[in-house]
Amino acid sequence: MKKLILSILIFTLFACNSESKVEVKKENKTNKNNTDKVRVLNFGSVHLSGSTDAHSSISDVSNPKVKADIKKIVDQLVKFNPTIICVEIPPESTEFINQTFQKYKVDQSNRINYSEEVNVIGLEVARLSGTKKIYGIDNPIGFDYPSLIEMANKNSSDSLYTQNIMDSYETINKKPLLEQFTEINTTKYKMQTFDLYNFLATMHSPNNFEGSDIIADFYKRNLRMYTSFSDIPLTKKDRVLIIMGATHTAYFDIFIGNSPKYILENSDEYTKFTEEN
Repeated sequence: MKKLILSILIFTLFACNSESKVEVKKENKTNKNNTDKVRVLNFGSVHLSGSTDAHSSISDVSNPKVKADIKKIVDQLVKFNPTIICVEIPPESTEFINQTFQKYKVDQSNRINYSEEVNVIGLEVARLSGTKKIYGIDNPIGFDYPSLIEMANKNSSDSLYTQNIMDSYETINKKPLLEQFTEINTTKYKMQTFDLYNFLATMHSPNNFEGSDIIADFYKRNLRMYTSFSDIPLTKKDRVLIIMGATHTAYFDIFIGNSPKYILENSDEYTKFTEEN
């Protein structure tokens, strides 16, 4: 009798778990097909030129190999069919980039004077996708990042942590371009970067909060960028591609991924580069 009761309990437990899993899958499927939400692809890019980042990868976009790699990146993003593209330039430059975009559609030699990914990826994806409009959403704010690294270096364990992160950035920057794009669009990379900034926020001298105050400025920048993004008039038929540095995409994954207004695309799905692309 005891064995019979135990068997019934085990069967009931597994049945409940199976039912829960089915419900979760149904909920995810429903969210994926929810036509009231705007689909957003939050795509991280290395800065191809003109970056003030402490660690950045500069590529010669006129190099034939780099051109070929960029074409593969563009081809993947075109598959998303974005109707709106957001790039890392200030909102006040939105009118200018759209004027340039109209010229670019006729003559691809037209450019804007920002980091090259805006031109060779943003404008080209927009041209090939028939994108309606390009928006600038950046809000540059300077913050004293080096001073926090200096504070971290005063403690051996903190110094080791930051050095390992910096070494990993240098390693990525030396990789071929497609490998860089693949890695910076993984959740692991973005969360590692997000955690680094949270860690630096804890750096401080006795009775002070230097790290919190400095990182708060960077957090404010990302929140302002999200505010500019939220101001864009969108319909449920729009598909939005965001092209920004990987650190910003880490913040935006959290902002957008937790908003009831949007469906966040898996950026990994758009880094499947092959020789045929």
